[in-house]
Amino acid sequence: MFTHIPLPKRSLVLAIFLLLHLPALYAQRPVFDFGNSAIPNKLVYKLKPQSGAQLRKSSGANLSAVLRQVGAKNVVQKFPGAGAPPPNRVARMATPAVDLSLIYELQYGEGHTFEEIKTALMATGEVAYVEPLYLREPLHQPNDPSADSTKTTQFYLKQVQAYGGWEVEQGDTNMVIGILDTGFRLSHQDLKEKVKHNYNDPIDGRDNDGDGLVDNYSGWDFADHDNSVADDSPWKGHGTAVAGVAAGATNNGVGIAGLGYNAKFMPLKVFSSYPGGAFGGYEAIVYAADKGCKVINLSWGGTGFSQFEQDIINYAALVKDVLIVASAGNTNAFLDLYPASYDNVVSVGGSDKQDIKYKDHTYSYNIDLISPSLSIYSTSVAGDAKYVYVGGTSFSAPTVAGGAALVRAHYPELNALQVAERLRAGTDKIYDLEGNKPYLEMLGTGRFNLKKALKAAAPKSVRCTSFGPGANQNLSANSVVTIDARFVNYLSPLSNLDVTLTSLSPYVEVLQDKVQLGSLGTLAEASTGSPSFKIKISKDAPSNYKVYLRLGYADGAYSDFQHFALYINPSFATLNANNLQLTLNSQGNIGYNGLNLGQGVGVTYKGSASLLFEGGLILSADSGKVADNLHNASWQNSKGFEPLALTRKYYDTRLADQEVRTLMQTNASGHPLVEVRTVGYAWADAPNQDYVILEYQLTNRSDETIPLLHAGLFADWDIGNYTENRIGWDEELQMGYAYHAYEEMPYAGIKLLTPENKLIYHAADNMSSNDSTVSIDDGFSNAEKYKVISNGVSRLKAGEEYGSSVSHVLGATATDLAPGQTKTIAFAVLAGDNLQALQEYAQAAQRKYKGIKSGPPPVAAAYQTCRASDVVISPDGGSLFNFYADSTAQHLIASGQSYTLAGAAQNTTVYVANADSLYLSALVPMQVQVVPNAQAQFAEKVHFAQVNKPVTFSDESEHATSWHWNFGDGQSSSEQYPNHTYKKPGSYEVRLTVSNTIACTQSSYAKTIDVYDVAPKLYPNPAAESITLNLTRPVYGSDSTAPVFQLTDLSGKAVAAVPMASTNISVTYDLSQLSAGIYIARITYGGASYVERVLVRR
Repeated sequence: MFTHIPLPKRSLVLAIFLLLHLPALYAQRPVFDFGNSAIPNKLVYKLKPQSGAQLRKSSGANLSAVLRQVGAKNVVQKFPGAGAPPPNRVARMATPAVDLSLIYELQYGEGHTFEEIKTALMATGEVAYVEPLYLREPLHQPNDPSADSTKTTQFYLKQVQAYGGWEVEQGDTNMVIGILDTGFRLSHQDLKEKVKHNYNDPIDGRDNDGDGLVDNYSGWDFADHDNSVADDSPWKGHGTAVAGVAAGATNNGVGIAGLGYNAKFMPLKVFSSYPGGAFGGYEAIVYAADKGCKVINLSWGGTGFSQFEQDIINYAALVKDVLIVASAGNTNAFLDLYPASYDNVVSVGGSDKQDIKYKDHTYSYNIDLISPSLSIYSTSVAGDAKYVYVGGTSFSAPTVAGGAALVRAHYPELNALQVAERLRAGTDKIYDLEGNKPYLEMLGTGRFNLKKALKAAAPKSVRCTSFGPGANQNLSANSVVTIDARFVNYLSPLSNLDVTLTSLSPYVEVLQDKVQLGSLGTLAEASTGSPSFKIKISKDAPSNYKVYLRLGYADGAYSDFQHFALYINPSFATLNANNLQLTLNSQGNIGYNGLNLGQGVGVTYKGSASLLFEGGLILSADSGKVADNLHNASWQNSKGFEPLALTRKYYDTRLADQEVRTLMQTNASGHPLVEVRTVGYAWADAPNQDYVILEYQLTNRSDETIPLLHAGLFADWDIGNYTENRIGWDEELQMGYAYHAYEEMPYAGIKLLTPENKLIYHAADNMSSNDSTVSIDDGFSNAEKYKVISNGVSRLKAGEEYGSSVSHVLGATATDLAPGQTKTIAFAVLAGDNLQALQEYAQAAQRKYKGIKSGPPPVAAAYQTCRASDVVISPDGGSLFNFYADSTAQHLIASGQSYTLAGAAQNTTVYVANADSLYLSALVPMQVQVVPNAQAQFAEKVHFAQVNKPVTFSDESEHATSWHWNFGDGQSSSEQYPNHTYKKPGSYEVRLTVSNTIACTQSSYAKTIDVYDVAPKLYPNPAAESITLNLTRPVYGSDSTAPVFQLTDLSGKAVAAVPMASTNISVTYDLSQLSAGIYIARITYGGASYVERVLVRR
């Protein structure tokens, strides 16, 4: 049996705060609240499509548990007869068709709040939205009695050219207008024959047609859930008058004429007969669409957008092809009322008899056209033959709805959106009227003209169906942004369509204003392509500012316009590159923009609802002063940080796929001035797609040293039913994590990434009165914040027994932060399907952060030095390095830009890391080589050298890297293996001088080279005292290799020629004993004989 669990005070406090203080998103104009109160203790929610098949039969475990925990009663499928939508029959829809079978309604008890239940349902991850059921109101005005005598009865028929239109088309009874209103006097003489009866369910007390409604023969009351549609609500008479304008009997000789002529109406009552009763407008839209109405009139509305209501509109318009007409409103303001301002609705404003906007009517860029709305003469609830003058846009809308029925009958081939465009295209011009000039293009295309809508030949209408910044672009101050848009041509073909973009704001400059789309056939689609529109946001644009841009269409004589709103320069941005999405703002919050839960996604995981209720940075100096923007003791934002720069989002940076950056400073009374530079990082690919990294750089901007600065990241997690959450701690990973105590739901946590000596961690039970923790659901005071941030590791777990509302803070304390000094602290915010996955992602986050926050490794280099010399190791790739003696970085030698190794005696390795960043880079070995001295040596590669024949010299030196040869004949070379040719015989000293790589010393080696002639030669000749024989090859000390020299006179007598001197290359013979004369020399040498005459002179 389910035991009710009392929900904490926080829910009530927060709900009151939201109702009283939560500003409308980006509100810049006066806020007019109208028709936006909600049915008490009821809400509607829609399942995500992937959950539908399972949850239509029985709710999933998570959702069922939450419904029990919040005491949900009467959980019913809102539209049980609805199935999945068929393939789209309406071409080029602005939004996809909806599946109404996914929508549910529930009732909840007095002990719960809407916001509490919404948070719990969304946290299941199975729900697309949760919304209140609005109590919309009729958009009528009391008639001005003093004007009655001056008004011509039904003047508006002539004004909208109904008579001319009826000459073209009078429709038939098969064209049914759904009138959804306060009720109807069905017995009225101008209404009784125009009611569309449900002949399949006569009045007999049974549900004959099986639609779940008993005796809905003449309509249905969707507010009080019966078959009485009597006009008896607090707005009695409104519905009767609306029905008369749209569908009153025409050409029956009495009373009035409805615009729809032969069209019938389906009477559907949507306002309760009782004050404060229910409202059934959107259930009635579905019913009317399912029962075959081709036009629906909605003369009611209110402020406040609802996705549930938009879904219903889309179903009727896009799936069921119903043309929906709605009143634009009676508030004299630039205002969007709903349903008139929803997509796929024809919004009708109001005008007077002169086609001028009435002073008390609404104006908006969402209005499509106007129609008369003052002194409208129509059927009265007071009697079957009574009539009344009424006023307001409640009665301009049914003139258009009645006319739309005739246009649909005349052009059955057109779908609902095409008929809507034909109505827009066929209006009369109004902006040349003085009274309308202040409202240029805020009253649609002009005043409704039925005749033109029916008779216009080949009207044209193109509309933009999507408009916004291109992919990965931000509408930030001083940024240039591409605008992408898609267009549909709903009516006649276009041949040369030009689209021009203009800005209506001084904060937006259009840089590229024209796009040429050229030819477009009926229902053809086009996009901006390239070049696209381009705008520049002003550098002084206010934050979160709403601007309007105008599209102008032109094709020959055709022209039209359309306006779009953009919100520029947001003060928050969302990291959404991966499974975990998180919003950051410029005041230290994570998840949301402070307590404004409409700005930001919270922390979502794999498409879930937010797992986080509130989060953000807390700073505190030791004085007890606290700076943060979390809720305070009064449930207001603390505003302890002042933005210095708005939040900016960047894509594909050097470090990450996405970055969000912001800058702020402390603004808390008495707190030292600390500047906080925040950077959020996200990556799309495994293994980094389940976390984001948040880095805070804390700089002391005061004039004094801050002795202690505590810094921590706070998170109040709401995982499923937040009263059943727990907090755990992983000491090894320095990670705090939250999880649901009973259900299999995602784990979420915070991991500290920076190495810290003074760790901070506190896990809190938010509703506890235990002195060991703090109770923050009743407010979070500065004293409580200081307690959890200043006591180191003070509490490791929360929600231990049964689960509870829990939160935690993780951080560190910086000591003696000098003026201008910066302390960096970083966290990973992560989620996973279970604890093991969370731990794996934590390790991946640590690796990633260390990788991006390590300087680049130094450029590897090798150093050489002479023995016993100093060598300076000066790495490239950074400015600060650590030098280690070992590869494990255990023995630090030095830190600095360089390191000098003195008196190197042997080869050495020094290990170097870049120390520029938060983490050291990988170690890079730097080799120091002690280079040996060079020793010169060479040999010539020839048995003997001869004149004019090259001699190859072979270097045989050791450790040499440079060479210098001197060949002894005035020639030299620096080659290692030179070739040299001598021109003359002789003995030459060849010297080789070498040095090593770094020229520590030089070494020389020399040897003599004998160069021989190529043939024997005697000289001088004539000779005197001696004659010399040049050798052609060496003599090796053997008589067999020595030359034989014989000398005879002319008679053949041998004379003495004694060798007197010899060298390696010659032999000199003594001729001093010979008489002058001629002699014959015979030389035998080298295997050959030579004969030569020798002349001896005296």
